[in-house]
Amino acid sequence: MEIPFDIIARKNGVIESTEPEINDDKIWESVYPCLQNALKNFESMKVNEGVAITADLNEKLACIENYICRIEGQACDMPGQYQEKLKERIKILTNGLVDIDQSRIAQEAAFLADKSDICEEIVRARSHVSQFRQLMASDPPSGRALNFLLQEFNREFNTMGSKAGNADISHLVVSAKTELEKLREQVQNVE
Repeated sequence: MEIPFDIIARKNGVIESTEPEINDDKIWESVYPCLQNALKNFESMKVNEGVAITADLNEKLACIENYICRIEGQACDMPGQYQEKLKERIKILTNGLVDIDQSRIAQEAAFLADKSDICEEIVRARSHVSQFRQLMASDPPSGRALNFLLQEFNREFNTMGSKAGNADISHLVVSAKTELEKLREQVQNVE
């Protein structure tokens, strides 16, 4: 008569599973080189990424500096533009029947130019570019500080756009703010 295997297997001590002995030192010997290599590759990747992000940030900053220069160039012409606009408006309103007091036109143009003067904002925007570069070159992580500085940058450009009242400057401000947004997105990758 044949005895079924399951009856024998249920009997204590006939079949016992044995746990292999775990040797932590041997496991560590195998894992350690892999872990070291992974960390080395990770560090190298972060350095390469940092170099690429820095280059991109510098490129965008140079673009913003260019916009600041162009805005400044447009702002220099504004007093003369105001004077011409005032003369044209007065001619249209009076149908050319009234003599225009040139000194009064010059005063009004000066008032409008002073009211829309964006020199302070241009100086602060340039200062922000310099501060941004200093923060990028500093050792401690500066992601939050860069993000805050970008908010200040944005305020300056908003003020320039609203004070200038000039279509060309407004277009330049919009373009500069587009670059600022690209900078902001990239700064989110900075620690």
